Amino acid sequence: MINDETLIKIVRRRGYTRTWPTQVNRMKARLEWVRLGFPGIRNDHLSLIRFGDLKIGDLYIYDEYLEKGFGYGDEAPLMLKWINPEQTEIVGIGQGEDSRRDPERKLLRWKDIIPAPQLNPDTLVLSVNPSPTLNGGSAYYYFFKSYRDLRS
Repeated sequence: MINDETLIKIVRRRGYTRTWPTQVNRMKARLEWVRLGFPGIRNDHLSLIRFGDLKIGDLYIYDEYLEKGFGYGDEAPLMLKWINPEQTEIVGIGQGEDSRRDPERKLLRWKDIIPAPQLNPDTLVLSVNPSPTLNGGSAYYYFFKSYRDLRS
């Protein structure tokens, strides 16, 4: 679960000793923007973890602007499933234009297997923790009803 205390702790550990309130507010705003691209996913369905802590089979959302907390870039956040260290499966694509990375919508599609992002193990990603079933459960709407590509 992501709340203010979690963000404060992470931001202060990252070295923002004097400017941590500003950085926390930026990360909260960016987190809210990321979540808009994954309807049905709430803060209690997410955990903020290091990329190096992921295991095979984990679902995670990668947004390159999350830790920066500013600069709404062009790339849409991706929800990925870790298959192995070389490959990931696209579970969903959040909102954004993606005019630099995939302008014609041919490179990234739902259920495609793509190369795993080569990130620093300390990079922060959003771990997706729900376990929906066909009868309901947490994040049921996103996994069984929602459109999976919300790029504009």
